[in-house]
Amino acid sequence: MTNKQSAIFSKMLDTNWTVKELMELGKWNEARIVAKEHHDLVSKLKKSMGESKYNEFIDNGRKMFSPKTV
Repeated sequence: MTNKQSAIFSKMLDTNWTVKELMELGKWNEARIVAKEHHDLVSKLKKSMGESKYNEFIDNGRKMFSPKTV
């Protein structure tokens, strides 16, 4: 991942967290605005990495941080 892609991903994480917090507070309009920004960042990163590499990156991250099952 390039530095530029890493910066986009960092912003994606921030916007995702912000949307969750705003929704929990019932601030639906603000959450919608930030969700659009998040979607735009996802699209930008997919375009930069290529969709298959992006999907692989996200899947690997989910596997790495998902709870272990017994």
